Amino acid sequence: MLEIRPFRGIIYDKEKVGNIARVTTPPYDVISLMDQELYYSAHPNNIIRIILGKDYPQDNERENRYTRAKGFLKEWLAKGILKKEKKPAIYTYEKEYYGEGNLERRRGFLALMKLEEFGKGVIFPHEETLPKPGLDRLRLLQWCRANFNPIFSLYSDPLYLVDKYLKAGQSLFEVIDRGGVKHRLGKIEDMDIIKKICRAMEDKKLFLADGHHRYNMALKFRDEERRRCDQSGNGRNFVLMYFLNMDNDALSILSVSRVIGNLSSSGMFRLKSKLKDLFHIERLELALDDKKRKAEIIVSQLQKKKESIFAVYWGGGRYELLTLKGEKKSFLSKVNTVVLDKLIKEVLVKDRLERGQDIDFIKEGEEAINLVQKKKYQLAFFLKSLSLKQVKEVCLSGGKLPPKSTYYYPKPLSGVVTRNLDEEI
Repeated sequence: MLEIRPFRGIIYDKEKVGNIARVTTPPYDVISLMDQELYYSAHPNNIIRIILGKDYPQDNERENRYTRAKGFLKEWLAKGILKKEKKPAIYTYEKEYYGEGNLERRRGFLALMKLEEFGKGVIFPHEETLPKPGLDRLRLLQWCRANFNPIFSLYSDPLYLVDKYLKAGQSLFEVIDRGGVKHRLGKIEDMDIIKKICRAMEDKKLFLADGHHRYNMALKFRDEERRRCDQSGNGRNFVLMYFLNMDNDALSILSVSRVIGNLSSSGMFRLKSKLKDLFHIERLELALDDKKRKAEIIVSQLQKKKESIFAVYWGGGRYELLTLKGEKKSFLSKVNTVVLDKLIKEVLVKDRLERGQDIDFIKEGEEAINLVQKKKYQLAFFLKSLSLKQVKEVCLSGGKLPPKSTYYYPKPLSGVVTRNLDEEI
């Protein structure tokens, strides 16, 4: 059974920080080094100093970005820059953005979810995780003992039984992020309405959209605390979660491009040979110089095709569309990220691809083109975005996609609401 609870959120004091947009950021895993600098300069109390602090050459076990994060959190709470709400609440969270030219509105809510192991029929992952980001998030939990960014989950409620209660939220503030997305935060303190939301969610299954590393590390942290304290620690049994009804249609899943490296001349020959065997190959003529426009054209061509398909950029002016030959029995074998992951591992003769060397995951298409042109990687694959139906099938099958198979847009911001793990629920 899914168990959710209200909580006393920690939010920025608008009187002390001014525009909330200057102190919030996207989730840590979509922030580049350039973005990190921008958020550092945006405001001295920007949440970036906690969720993705800078590393320095003199860092050691006693002084590092995790210890500094703990110090910032303690200082900002002491000065009232961050303040804890007086009453437990469920927080409404609405986003407004333009998707394919249309204005989209997405209203979900923030609450605490009791941690459940995968495989127990409550929460379903859809992606594999990478070891390094997981360890990073665990260390932040250990030092700060707080959640700064909600994990993003989806549930099905075709009758909108929960959505009708979310209209009762009292408005707290509105933020427009750097991408033009409008984020509105509200809160529901009425315990009668909170109880109705909690009861309506009890029979729901959750599909983990974003935050696989954070969820896994929340489980690990909970188990560490149980061993260390010889008790469960009520607050550590729960994690901050953003819940969204997948039946409201306002859900955008974007694709994440892959850049590939470490290919020897024989490896490149094997790759080209395999591509000819597995795919119908169509040359894509892109005579324009604008890299951003090139990437947009490639993505639009991909979305027109029903079959599992990629586009590949080989460098120079060579772009190709690839359509999978034949029919496969398993639906997973038609998912483009699965096909590509298996293909690259076979070519490189590796069970696991090393991020930053064999492969990297790029959100912006023009950046993928740039990396190949600068010879930091040898080629780039552009992928058709997966459908919600495909992701749901993977979740319910018990299977998992390769890392970074989906990019749910827009994501909840970091720093909008923080929660203390040591507070009893």
